[in-house]
This record gives sequence, C-alpha cells and structure tokens, in this order.
Amino acid sequence: MLSGMSELFYPMSADIYYATQTQNDFGEMVRSWTLDRTIKCSAIKPTIRTPNFIDTTTNFEYDILINFRTNEDIQISNNNDTYKVTEILISNIKDTSGNVVWKEDASNPTLFEIRAVEPMLDISNSVMGHKIMCIRADNQSI
Repeated sequence: MLSGMSELFYPMSADIYYATQTQNDFGEMVRSWTLDRTIKCSAIKPTIRTPNFIDTTTNFEYDILINFRTNEDIQISNNNDTYKVTEILISNIKDTSGNVVWKEDASNPTLFEIRAVEPMLDISNSVMGHKIMCIRADNQSI
C-alpha cells in the first residue's frame, strides 16, 4: 500500500556518502568520503528549534538542524556494507524541481552529519522507513 505513495512521502532527493579510513605514512588515520548513491527523501526544519543563527560567543558557529526521512536504510551501502552513523554524510538535498535546498554558496551544497536514526513503523509494526536527525557538518569539505 505505501510503496505506491513513495513519491508523495519522499519527493526530494539526496546524496549519501560513506567514509573509508586509511593510514598515511606518519601513522595518522585519514578519512576519505565516497558517494554511494542518490536516494529519495523528505527534509524539513524541525518546528521545535529556533531559526538558523550565528552565535557570536562560539566563534561563529552556524547551526542548521533538519529532520530527514527516507524509506531506505542509509546505514547499509549499495555493496551491503554496514556503516556507523559517524561514517555517513548526507548532501545535495534537492527539492522536486531539482534545486539544492541547503547550500553553502552557489556551487557547494551543505554537508550534513547524522545525530540519530530512528525506524518508522507501519500499522503492522514493520519498518517502513527511517527518521534521521541531521546537523550541518563543521567541516564542509569532502
């Protein structure tokens, strides 16, 4: 029943990136990010938060928090590898017209880290999707 309503529930799209770690010549762990896929989703600002703001007491941190929903389990990649939420980035969130919704400037979409992932259950208590709380990543480079 709900599969036919996917376009209604998830009219937007977003790119999912996963981290891989390697060790450099100095023994430091270096994290690199790889685009895995583009998914259908919906993303909105939560109503419980204040609007985006610049807090001058914390060296100009820019706070963006969004509620993100999708019917895909983003903790599992296309290769069926499982990732921790700290190893996933979401970016390039687009509306139904293909316009980037959150962006740093004209050519760079905002990167979001994941704070929490919760399953959404249908009336028979089967997982029908995931609610994901995202926050703007401090480091906006991949």
